[in-house]
Amino acid sequence: LRGPWALSGQKSWCVRLVAHLPGSAVVAITSFVNMAGLYPWVVLGGAMLGLLLLSYLIYHYFADPLESYGLAVITVMLSFTVSILCVLLIPVDIYIISQGDITSEALHVTISQEHVRTAYLVLFSSLMILAFFLVPHAYFYGEERGGEFDDKLDKGNKPTCCNAMRSTAFFIGFVLVLIVVSLNFRPGHRETIDGVFDGEEHMKKWVGDLLDFEHGGLNAISFAIACLTLVGVAGWVFYTAYGMAAMPFDWLRGKQTAAEQRQDLETNIAAIREKYRVIQSKYDAREDGTFDLSQMKAVDRKELNRLNRQHKSLMQHNYRLQEIEQKAGLVIPKLLQCLVPFRWMIGMGMMSISLLVACSMLLTLLDRLLHSPCGWDCGYTLKERLIFNPADEIFLRLSHIFPLDFIVLSAFVLYIFTASVFGFVCLGIRLFCLNMYTLRARKSMPQALLVLCNVIAYILLALCMALLTIAPNYTSFGSQTVADDDGEPSYCTLERREAKASCQVSVISGFFTRIAVSMPFFSLMYFTANWAFIAVFSAVFFRCFMSHERTPFLDTATECEEEEMGLLTFS
Repeated sequence: LRGPWALSGQKSWCVRLVAHLPGSAVVAITSFVNMAGLYPWVVLGGAMLGLLLLSYLIYHYFADPLESYGLAVITVMLSFTVSILCVLLIPVDIYIISQGDITSEALHVTISQEHVRTAYLVLFSSLMILAFFLVPHAYFYGEERGGEFDDKLDKGNKPTCCNAMRSTAFFIGFVLVLIVVSLNFRPGHRETIDGVFDGEEHMKKWVGDLLDFEHGGLNAISFAIACLTLVGVAGWVFYTAYGMAAMPFDWLRGKQTAAEQRQDLETNIAAIREKYRVIQSKYDAREDGTFDLSQMKAVDRKELNRLNRQHKSLMQHNYRLQEIEQKAGLVIPKLLQCLVPFRWMIGMGMMSISLLVACSMLLTLLDRLLHSPCGWDCGYTLKERLIFNPADEIFLRLSHIFPLDFIVLSAFVLYIFTASVFGFVCLGIRLFCLNMYTLRARKSMPQALLVLCNVIAYILLALCMALLTIAPNYTSFGSQTVADDDGEPSYCTLERREAKASCQVSVISGFFTRIAVSMPFFSLMYFTANWAFIAVFSAVFFRCFMSHERTPFLDTATECEEEEMGLLTFS
């Protein structure tokens, strides 16, 4: 029996079982085994289709249908899919170093570690093209177009596309300048920029050293990806930590329904109107029933203005809830409604995963802080794990059965992805505490979703790094074992790998380890950021644990369009 699903050590009982079967059963089993060579490709194709469908549903749920356009849909779908595939390649990488190459006899294809390295290169290159070309172009195109009404007036709007391409070119030029300036501070860069003006020979030497032609550009690429990962770490610390801490409580307590919140709003509106009436009763009305504000006391006039603003805000809330109830026919709300009976089970599962991740990160960080041989100078890297790590042990056990660890890690990645999106929905898309976009169902601009998919791509890139803290041994060596001095098998570590060359390190671990060794500044920043993740997670978790209020169906007052304001004023 061959294939990625075949287990080492299982062949003997399989052979004995087949020997006692009739001939027709043996033929059927043989045909099934031959077809099983297609299994990895069927899984890969199904995973890509599933991710594309998931990305489309997310876009369809948040995007305003009146503002949506095709380029934004395609860009968001591709960006989300490629970002998640970058992380889902890790268990394939780990399987190959643990169990050997994946062979498909039906297709005569063998996947080795070199193929995995190429797959990483293709996926990360695709992610960079999406992040720095296609997403900005789709964003600027959305800014240039006027909306559905303008599209109907001019369907062949070529200047819009040209203006978007020009803005994209300026953006790419700005990014290239930043990269060139940043590469001058790369560790190992020896040539100074002063030599550029000394002649063509010095300029070629400076460019070759800047882009690291001596090593095929590996150090320059590593530095660039390390910088992008550092950008994703900021989103990982705030949005993902917030989502992982708050989302389980949101499921456990449940949200108010639109009808429940409307009832509360109507009660508050009635209370405001009563306060308004009490203040007005102090003064005599005119013949036409109005009141002369100039005759009122300053305190009462100020209170009336405050009540008027509060009344208008609550009426906007009420109108939005009515609108949402009328549009309650979307796919995702229906799916979430089907999961309501199981919300306790789902909430407890989410909380278990969140606590498992937080505890595993905390234990690894303490291990690195206490037992790192080089400490601050190397970013607290660790050669061998000395403190028990529950997530690492779980994945190490599951890695003996290839599809199982792939399925669990896929569910884990999708949970991280969902928690990050939940954090953006709750906190909004912010830049230095300045709220740029707010994500609302069927009310979000496509540009907001384009910014979201770019930030999510950086966060999932940071997740590849964070997995080395959550499950360090699994991410680095998988289920590989070596014999100790007493002959007992033990899992591979960096220290054992230095002593015995039989341990093979994964591609993703080798890449980030190379960054940690050659550029310890990034390793130190990642180490500090993981502590910040634990701090944010703990603060939000404690706050949600102490709070017993149910989350309202509609969190913040939204600005009504002019037509809505006219209806409110008329009513």
